[in-house]
Amino acid sequence: MFLDMFLYLCSVLLPLSLSQALPSPGSVDKPCRYLPGDTDWPTEAEWSQLNTTVGGRLIKTIPLGSPCHGSSYRAAECEHLQAEWTNPEIHADSPSSFGAPLFQDQACDPFTNRSSPCELGNYYVYAINVTSAADVAAGLAFAQDKMIRLVVKNTGHDLLGRSSGKGALGLWTHNLRSISILDYNSSLYTGKAMKVGSGIQVFDAYSAAHQAGLRVVGGTCLTIGLAGGYTQGGGHSMLSTAYGLAADQVLEWEVVIANGTHLTSTPTENADLYWALSGGGGGTYAVVLSMTVKAYAESPVAGAMLQIKQTSSEDDFWVAVEAFHAAMPTWVDMGASTAYVLSNGVLSLQPALFTTRSAIEVKSILQPLIETLDSLSVAYVLNIIAFDDYYTAFNNYFGAYPNSQVQGNRLIPRSVLASNTSNAALTLALREIISNPSFYILGVGINVSAGASVPNAVFPGWRNAIASLEVIANWDYTASYAENTQHQKLVTKEYIPSLTAVTGPESGAYMNEADFQQPDFQSQFFGENYAALSAIKRKYDPQSLFYGNALVGSEEWVAGSDGRLCRAQSIYLG
Repeated sequence: MFLDMFLYLCSVLLPLSLSQALPSPGSVDKPCRYLPGDTDWPTEAEWSQLNTTVGGRLIKTIPLGSPCHGSSYRAAECEHLQAEWTNPEIHADSPSSFGAPLFQDQACDPFTNRSSPCELGNYYVYAINVTSAADVAAGLAFAQDKMIRLVVKNTGHDLLGRSSGKGALGLWTHNLRSISILDYNSSLYTGKAMKVGSGIQVFDAYSAAHQAGLRVVGGTCLTIGLAGGYTQGGGHSMLSTAYGLAADQVLEWEVVIANGTHLTSTPTENADLYWALSGGGGGTYAVVLSMTVKAYAESPVAGAMLQIKQTSSEDDFWVAVEAFHAAMPTWVDMGASTAYVLSNGVLSLQPALFTTRSAIEVKSILQPLIETLDSLSVAYVLNIIAFDDYYTAFNNYFGAYPNSQVQGNRLIPRSVLASNTSNAALTLALREIISNPSFYILGVGINVSAGASVPNAVFPGWRNAIASLEVIANWDYTASYAENTQHQKLVTKEYIPSLTAVTGPESGAYMNEADFQQPDFQSQFFGENYAALSAIKRKYDPQSLFYGNALVGSEEWVAGSDGRLCRAQSIYLG
């Protein structure tokens, strides 16, 4: 089905001449977006007029960390910010703040010296508190007319800094919080569905679904915005083996495109845009107002937690890790989705969640690995629990996690774990990474090879993957900025390349958890979809108003040392 859609998109879009489809740097008014202080930066009167247009919902940015600096210093507030800074919710509730610490750039965080100036840095200058399509259209028109950068922010959860933008106007969609359960009927799907505003977070969606006796596919972090970059970038879930990725669930999108038009996109209406939004990356084709997804009846599930600890033998621990990875495809084939953390001397499966198995069956499925562990010099604890429904199981295992890190990602093909040789090579690569005590691995094991019921732009590498491995170093606010950025350099230069050497370049990476500096992101995040996605972006966003790190079309722009966004001299055509 993907091939049919791809050929259709190419036949419709690619024959457009470049002069029609893609503006060259000379075809726009200016090659760069303006910054505050530039002669042509919007005047106070122009900002005031925009505020009037959006009903007084234009918010001038005061960085969240300002109570920790200068004349704005308030000790109690500063202490609260320091305690909560790595909590995603504090940034989600702010019109301008975001969680990616590298992009915060110490401009105004609560951990630098009180005497340090509080500056805007990569925080945008103003935000519109979006309540309607008209608000979005007004913001898009203003940014386009005034040649300033535009950022779309839902929760600010994005790990690659796409919720940041120096000198930008922000569209803050966090308060689009409608949610409803539907009996959906179309030519392609009939059944229960959930419609969510783009401000709805995972915990909202899970709760509303549970109250209706349903479950929906969503992330493992409760604070993720369901309709934002999570689903638009693919979106793995503890329900993915059962139902697919989050992008595979989408029935329709309600959006505003770059020219201000408010439209609906489904597999049969504006189908090319539907295809792109469903897995082709967030914030680069249109501004999402709402999303409608499939919902499924609740039923009993079983979960297994397994913690393996190194004791006297480091080698035995890594034999256990290798055995764990060798066993995981069987679990997944039996219906499991797994989440696990691998750190120095500890592997924690938390959990393997089975949507169609009893606790007794789960124990039997895991028994071969347990027998291997019994033969090794390791300690382990296994706990298996039966739950009445997914909602109860999820709340038992997951919550709102800290979100302040640098990271990279690699998708692991099933073939790697199926081969003793390549699985051993993977173990060696992981062992080298974990030898640095600042790093750990967050793993997810799922099978989404069946794909969606209709074509979408999910990276094709997902369909061959058995696992997604995220290489993480938590940001240390007590260390220097240089020390923290060195961790990102290790990810880019050493750790992800070492995993790529095992998987091969074709396996790719999960764009939502990847390195923002990933070389050749076009092939690694999008693969064979990139040419069609580029054509769709040119169709719906001909002036390239929407921009985000390592997203489709981002190679047309370069951020200077001062943060100014300027047209690149060369353009990647796919």
